[in-house]
Amino acid sequence: MSYRIHILVCMVWVAVTAAAQATVSNLTRAQIDSIVSPSLYGEADKILHADHSSYDLGELSEQDSPISRTFRLRNVSQSVLRIARVRTTCGCTVAAYDSVSVAAGGEMEVTLTFNPKNRPGTIDVDAFVYVEGYESQPMARLSLYGEVVESDVWRHLPHSMGVLRLKRKVVSFIDLPAHGITTRRVLCANSGSRPLRLTSRILPPYAKLYTEPAVIAPGAEADLVIAVDVDKLPAAEGGIIEAPLIVEGVGGRPSERTLRIVIEK
Repeated sequence: MSYRIHILVCMVWVAVTAAAQATVSNLTRAQIDSIVSPSLYGEADKILHADHSSYDLGELSEQDSPISRTFRLRNVSQSVLRIARVRTTCGCTVAAYDSVSVAAGGEMEVTLTFNPKNRPGTIDVDAFVYVEGYESQPMARLSLYGEVVESDVWRHLPHSMGVLRLKRKVVSFIDLPAHGITTRRVLCANSGSRPLRLTSRILPPYAKLYTEPAVIAPGAEADLVIAVDVDKLPAAEGGIIEAPLIVEGVGGRPSERTLRIVIEK
């Protein structure tokens, strides 16, 4: 019997909680990625071995059909293994596996299917294979790489967060008022087929993020607004404050959904 799972995971709630407890202004891209990319079990190479751990999908178009690659894994332990789950890091990719139970010395296959529709930009997707009895850490990490060429419709908005297109991803605040709230606007657009409502769970105490209008209709442009309360700004060495704002409501890794604000006090 073939066992199939369909996992649409971009970021689990536990990861959000862990990130919220971190000092937002000190998060690096590597730290953000580590939240949703757990390290492998320490002796994973003695339990489950993948003949190939990654595939380069090359250059795809947003109009291309979903593309699949199959990974073969071998049980190199002395015991029967039972697959608990396979988790992907992006809703653009579906994982399927052909066996739940793998005998010692036996093999199984995991197929990853990537859908490039409305996914312009770099392909960098991982799938983590978990085995019963070792649920806290994955036994294998399988990866897809490549590039999705975007259409020309949103050429004036060169940056992307899934279906969200933006004019820029770095927002600067200079010449601040002495008190009160100051805002900056970033032109954005919904290139997808469903309405977007954007939020951010991880924000420094002096910042807010919202859009005007609050819901961005498919194919419509909007303003992404970042508001900063000058009276709540912390002291800054050298007079410069930098912080990431992780946008919720679109797909992709946290690092791909991050705006960077730079404030010169």
